[in-house]
Order: sequence, then C-alpha cells, then structure tokens
Amino acid sequence: MILVTTYINPDLDGFSAALVYAKFLNRTGKPATAGFFGEYQPEVKFVAQKFGINLPAPLENPEAFNQIILVDVSDLSRLDKRLDPKKVIEIIDHRRNSDLSVFPNAKSYIEDIGASATLVIEKFKAENIVVSKELALLLCSAIASHTLNFSAADVTQRDRDVFEWLKEKCDFPLDFVREIFLAKSDLTEEKLGRAIESDLKTFEFSGRKIVIAQLEIVGGDVLIKERSKEILGELAELKEKLNPDFIFLSVVDLEKLIDFFVCQEPETQDLLKAVLGVEFKNSIAKTEKLIRRKGLVLLLQEWLENNSPKG
Repeated sequence: MILVTTYINPDLDGFSAALVYAKFLNRTGKPATAGFFGEYQPEVKFVAQKFGINLPAPLENPEAFNQIILVDVSDLSRLDKRLDPKKVIEIIDHRRNSDLSVFPNAKSYIEDIGASATLVIEKFKAENIVVSKELALLLCSAIASHTLNFSAADVTQRDRDVFEWLKEKCDFPLDFVREIFLAKSDLTEEKLGRAIESDLKTFEFSGRKIVIAQLEIVGGDVLIKERSKEILGELAELKEKLNPDFIFLSVVDLEKLIDFFVCQEPETQDLLKAVLGVEFKNSIAKTEKLIRRKGLVLLLQEWLENNSPKG
C-alpha cells in the first residue's frame, strides 16, 4: 500500500490533490491510501461539510507504509517527522524552491502552475478515467480557491481548462467561491493566532532563515486596521520561538486584490523594501499587485543569493 500525503495542516489544494491522486492510483491498479497530519485548514472543513465529504482522521501509523508519494509539497521541513524521505517515490508539486536531493528515490513532477489539483486531474483526463460529481466539486473548489478565483499571478490556461472540464461534470455553483473565501476569513478571537501559526512556512537561503505567514481573506484591510497590534504580538512570539533572521505576515485581500505586509523588525522591513519596493508605515506596507507566497519566496531567494556576503 502506497501512502499519498501532503504537508501538515493541509489547505484545500493539498488535501484534495492527495485524496484524489490516491483514488487515481487505485483506479490504475496501484493500491494507495491518502493520509493526513495536523489540523485541516478551515476551507477544507467548510467544503467537506458542504458536499458531504468525510475527512480522514489524522494518520497514526505512517511508519507502516514502505512507499510514499508527496502531493503539493516538496519541502522536508513541512512534513510529519515520522515520514522517511528515502521512502518517497514520487513528488507532485507546483513550487520550485525545494531541495529535492533529500528525496533520493523520488521522481519529481514539478511545474509552474496555479494548483496541484490541476496536475492531478490532468492524469485522469489523460487516462480517460471518470471523475465522480463529488470529486469534481471538491477539485473545482480547490482550483478556484488556490488560484484566488483565477486572479493569482501564477494561474495558467491549464488551470482554467481543467476547471471548465470539471465544472461540466458537477454543475459547480460559481458563487460558492466567495463562500469559501468567507469561510476562511473568520478570524474572530483566538482563531487569528491559530491561523497565523498553522500556515506559516520556513525557508533558508544563503544561511538566512525566513519565516513567512500568509492569510488570504475577505476584509484584509479591516483586519490590518483593527488588529495590527495583535498580529505584531503573534509575530513577536513566533520570532522568539523559531529564532528566524526575518519574519513577516502577508495578508491577501481576496476582494480588493491588495497585498499587505506586517512586520516590526527594521531588518525585515528593509528586506521587503529592497525586494518589493514597498514602504512601511507603523509596521505595515501594501502593494496593489497580488504576490502569492510561492512567488514571493522566489524573489527573496534571488535577492538574498545575489546580495549575501560571499564566504
């Protein structure tokens, strides 16, 4: 039995792509099961409840599998520590900033595309395998959500084509995308801190450690205005806990299509000024163009590699 999995605390793209790829493998004669770790992101819970999809309990015995396939992840640091990288035989992802040498036995399929769900469903199309209405609804939700309803810079025609192909099979309600956005925008009370911590990611370039948290919500401007002190407090706690060189929060406003950056340390502000050309006022900067974390990481990597002291 092959384990198909994704990163801890999966979002809708990671969850749906892993779940559906396991079904694809079973349909093509390769016994596989999808397993997940951590807590599902709010959008996953919302879509699952809407369409009657049972969410698997967290996997308790990953050591029992002797083969692993990673979907929507290619970074060892984001995986459950019980997973042996030598057991990974395949990686499907849409990020190019990972060190694949830590997975010596894996074939990698990494492409610049809006959603990993697109890469998975293209396999169904290529093999002429029927997709159920339930899975089509799940995948449409994942692609629309992960591409910010097709407004993200990394969205491709392939994402659009797959979405249209799936939509014909499930009569996907287009107004449902906003419902998904609203569901993951509920950050009342302690939900804000949990959301920041559950979706932060750590990168290291040229010996410098960067922690990036990201929220993609409706009403990002209101959140920044009303709760910036709380956000800065959360970032300060995470800095003490994780000890990075740079740490910041990116808040993508899904309706106004504005990207806000929140950080207090002058070093981090200077880095973002240099890379993005933004200006900070009271620990907050913004840009009128959306920059997803995937694209932001590549910009930071390039700048740090070109501007770090050679030793």
